[in-house]
Amino acid sequence: MSPSALQIQTRMFKGIFLFVAIPLFLFAIATEIFAQSKPYDINGCIQTTAIKSENNDGFLFGFDRVRLTVKGALNPKVDFRLQVDFSKQSTDIDKDGDSPGIIKDAEMKIKANSHVVVHFGKFKTPIGTEFNMSGQKLDFVKRGLGQALVFERNLGAMVRASKLNKMNLGFDLGVFNPGPSKANDIGSAAAGNDYTLAGRVHATPVKNVFAEAYFGNAMTSVVDQENVSIFGAGVKTKFDKLNVNGEFMMRKDGNSAAQDGTDFWFSAAYLVTPEFEPVLKFEKLDVSADASDQAITVIGFNYFFNPKDHHQSKIQVNYHMSDLDGYDAIQFMFQVKY
Repeated sequence: MSPSALQIQTRMFKGIFLFVAIPLFLFAIATEIFAQSKPYDINGCIQTTAIKSENNDGFLFGFDRVRLTVKGALNPKVDFRLQVDFSKQSTDIDKDGDSPGIIKDAEMKIKANSHVVVHFGKFKTPIGTEFNMSGQKLDFVKRGLGQALVFERNLGAMVRASKLNKMNLGFDLGVFNPGPSKANDIGSAAAGNDYTLAGRVHATPVKNVFAEAYFGNAMTSVVDQENVSIFGAGVKTKFDKLNVNGEFMMRKDGNSAAQDGTDFWFSAAYLVTPEFEPVLKFEKLDVSADASDQAITVIGFNYFFNPKDHHQSKIQVNYHMSDLDGYDAIQFMFQVKY
């Protein structure tokens, strides 16, 4: 059935509204910020990709991130952070199943003391070492296969403690809306006790080595649904010019065979010159749905235009090799951070 004239007009109005109203709103915020003396910051990034997959004869250009972030301190106890992604403005609902896709983060932070901060709003859960790396600072064009298992951004509240001892011991403990990423229909808010719980413990046991362990449980009281649980551990290291990172995670999901299983990866990056950094990654995803199993190897390099700020402006080049037919790809990323 073709859309009616009213439906077409409604869609046109929505598109015009998003195109005009959002920039005007952000301009108003920026004007207000610059008119005050409070320490607010505006920053963001643009990531343009060019990808040639195995089944395409040419490169396809696109955006991974077109983000704008406003953050600052309202008073000695309260901070805020708002991050929007214009590449997601056509996504009415985000992966959490509750919030608009254009809103990546929107949170209030209350400082209990110098070590403890309480977060309210939408933000990343503490699940996943690679997932919690900033998208602007990744060694590779794309995050890995394990993103099919992690609990994504969600609406909720979380206590974050850091630098509790000489090893920088810390923890995160949060409660979020029902249903994690890839299972946002799990649980029901109407039930009153269906929440997604997520936590992490982290430390720097030795110099230049960051280690963490995390866990999560998406509870459900809906008939014929099972709780979704996840746990994992990761390590990030930085020794002069060499970075070596790795992670293992396991998700138990009786509701979806494609998200029921394990993921393991490790990577290395070495800064040959202040501008040039070769990179290497291996990853293996093993889930109950055998057709979704995959192993990948990624080789490539990063070129940094500014040796003093590597992620300000850079080009990333990756050759992505998969053991599945049709999944090999050449990937380029062109990034500016402002």
